[in-house]
Amino acid sequence: MTLGNKIQEIRNARGMSQEQFGEMLGTTRQTVSKWELDQVVPDIRKIVAISKLFCVPTEELLLKVTTFENEGVRFACGVYRDAKSEIVETEKVALYYYCNDDKSVMGAKVYEGNGDVKRLVAVCERLMEEKVTYYAYSYEDDMGTEKYGGNSERYKGMLGEDFDRARLAKMECLERFYVNHGDVKIHTVKEAGIRQCLEEWRKGMVASVSEDCFFINLCTGKTEYIYQIHPLDDNIYCGISYNIPFELGLRSYGQFFRLRNYGDNSQSFCGFRCNFSYRMPEEEEGADYVELGGNTDGSCGWLCWFVKRYKNEEIVLDGCGGEDYIFRRNEDKLERFA
Repeated sequence: MTLGNKIQEIRNARGMSQEQFGEMLGTTRQTVSKWELDQVVPDIRKIVAISKLFCVPTEELLLKVTTFENEGVRFACGVYRDAKSEIVETEKVALYYYCNDDKSVMGAKVYEGNGDVKRLVAVCERLMEEKVTYYAYSYEDDMGTEKYGGNSERYKGMLGEDFDRARLAKMECLERFYVNHGDVKIHTVKEAGIRQCLEEWRKGMVASVSEDCFFINLCTGKTEYIYQIHPLDDNIYCGISYNIPFELGLRSYGQFFRLRNYGDNSQSFCGFRCNFSYRMPEEEEGADYVELGGNTDGSCGWLCWFVKRYKNEEIVLDGCGGEDYIFRRNEDKLERFA
């Protein structure tokens, strides 16, 4: 049963029309129809609202559904790469990072949907010679009406295009993983230790989309993808990193794609890089070897974030600039990965 099937089942069981159902959730009949057809996935706020209004556990909505009619058939999520791009695709999203031949254009796109059907909801491109970054994205307002943000009408016109999955067959598959529909246990620190918990708890996707922010953070376990646009201050950050847990925290093995645009780009964290030939290097001294306070060569992305404090269901790392990096066992995620 798909998520759309489940929403339709909940609505029909209460004898409600799509319009009545939408009114209770502050959205339109058209949006409810798209949910039920699995053309659009409700954002997490709507899923929570459905759970509360109709007394349906959120785990039943998020974890006990599949994108296929045949129960037990799982969507094969994956990471794909060629000389000029990298794509990570899950059941609900596809994140596409790319450049052109001479790297004068760097870009990142987000496609959203269900299973094989996804459409473009966000695009961001940096034109290196012109030193300008254009972006556009779609979101729903409080009434469920689709709205658009961005700084370019041309890029807004790109929104809605279909994701071409055929291209994946021509790319190298770097990783395979699956969505955890509740059948894979998420351990506590007492049960599994810090290293394994950091791996388990980080796997998945969190998202927040509104007029003021378009944000997705996706972690396969080995690779982390970030897509962030804050239009109020033109703060844009699209990146791909290898970040691996070890017994004392989290270790970075380099960020090989970085589209970081903020203000006049004079800040140290701003910058643009793209190297799809990059591979995570072998650790010469072994995966657990670190020099405390010694390996923070930021020029190539090598960093360690050590455990600052922890309890059974929460781990806090000492992040960049002393910022707390907080990971929780039961953090709400749009998708969890096995």
